[in-house]
Amino acid sequence: MNRVLIDTDILSYFFKGDSIVVDNFKKQLANYEVIEISLITYYEIMSGLLYKNAHKQLEIFNEFV
Repeated sequence: MNRVLIDTDILSYFFKGDSIVVDNFKKQLANYEVIEISLITYYEIMSGLLYKNAHKQLEIFNEFV
């Protein structure tokens, strides 16, 4: 299985809609069967969104994972 690990910064910029990151993310989807995140990335994103009380973004992130 062809997999790639995405870090917190890339994931954060992806969800912010950064056009360069989104385009590169799409290219990675074409090259890899599975995109993974680490538990550390998961908790960094979750804690940031919870701190900001960003319920809609939490929903989107939970659908993503």
